[in-house]
Amino acid sequence: MRSEREVSQAIDKYVNLITRICFLFLKNEADTQDVLPSVFLKYLKHDKPFESEEHEKARFIRVSINACKDILKNFFHSHIVSLDKVEQFFLTEPPQHPEVLEAVLSLPQKYRSVIYLYYI
Repeated sequence: MRSEREVSQAIDKYVNLITRICFLFLKNEADTQDVLPSVFLKYLKHDKPFESEEHEKARFIRVSINACKDILKNFFHSHIVSLDKVEQFFLTEPPQHPEVLEAVLSLPQKYRSVIYLYYI
């Protein structure tokens, strides 16, 4: 396990590089910020010394790319719909069955939420 000083120096040296790489892959600031701790945690646990500074940098790049790919492969990441798209759909599409919409809207809030979550 690496010392706190080594990890701190690595963070100062590579945080901008890793952030840029992850943002290129994920195109999302929140996911990028989620990847950073996992990359540095893997560095903290990696006991073997690096051959050179270039080897260390290459390792950070490869670990970052793999962490981004793991997030992109995640089931929940691939099945996300933004709220903007949902709102646009309801604003542009007239309901096909307005009586169903009226029936759902007349339900109590706790049942209405379940219907929304299941179908939307």
